[in-house]
Amino acid sequence: MTFRYARHTQNLEEIEKFYTEIVGLEKLGGFENHNNYNGIFLGVPNSNWHLEFTSSTEKPASKFDEDDILVFYVNAEIELEIIKRKIKTANKNLEKPKNPYWKKNGIMISDPEGYKIMFSVSHLNFTSTDDLTNLVKEKSIKNWSELIEFTRNLRYGRNQNREDFSLVIKENKGTCSSKHSFLKKIADLNKFDEIKLVIGMYKMSHLNTSKIGTLLLNNGLEYLPEAHCYLLLNNKRIDITNRNSDFENLKNDILEEIEIEPEQVSTFKMEYHRNYLKKWIDDNNIALSFDKVWEIREKCIAKLEA
Repeated sequence: MTFRYARHTQNLEEIEKFYTEIVGLEKLGGFENHNNYNGIFLGVPNSNWHLEFTSSTEKPASKFDEDDILVFYVNAEIELEIIKRKIKTANKNLEKPKNPYWKKNGIMISDPEGYKIMFSVSHLNFTSTDDLTNLVKEKSIKNWSELIEFTRNLRYGRNQNREDFSLVIKENKGTCSSKHSFLKKIADLNKFDEIKLVIGMYKMSHLNTSKIGTLLLNNGLEYLPEAHCYLLLNNKRIDITNRNSDFENLKNDILEEIEIEPEQVSTFKMEYHRNYLKKWIDDNNIALSFDKVWEIREKCIAKLEA
């Protein structure tokens, strides 16, 4: 069964902005002047549900009260953190639900027309009995949300073997590649949906990666294309490379994104990054050889590990 929630409105632009920028939905389509109606479809690609908002010359005559709530479930506390930041940025206030259950189990705001919107965490528990999942359980980590928080707090550092996902746990450290591929592997083993592993090529500079200091500038480079791994959770980009990582700091510097599998963070990622850099050097007439650029890149990574 496919689910559509349809509502009439006079504020299509405001509604679209709210549900895409704060809730995190995508515009899936729309129509104009269909039997005197305009409309938009909002949701998550390839899901079996979506929201439809329509407008016409007739004004909406909807009636609702404080117990009429549209609830969106996320799967981790970190997703709620992101939503809270977006709410704050939009200068909207959190509200107190009337129902005591929702007071304890979510956060609530109003959309542009006063309809109540609730965000709540629906935890994903581990069901697999494989060795990697069992290693996680031995750390008394009970669900997906707790695993993200655990991994997020591990120190930054390269593991001895990128192909051994368990080293993130055993060595208590990881990089953007090993931490996020480890999480994606656990998600796959436990059949958690809507979780993707992504490589994003971004313009690494002292502005978005402060720990590298003036290293690039000293070598005549304004930025350097760097391959960075992160997750796409329920259509939200999540970066847990370290405790203070925030994808918002990189989003305007992303050059290209591709989805990969956990096993590709080793050889494939390296080859992809090297080939991208070689093309970038040629296309931009960079007065440095590839070997020199790669040497500078390695010095930047060393500064991140310090």
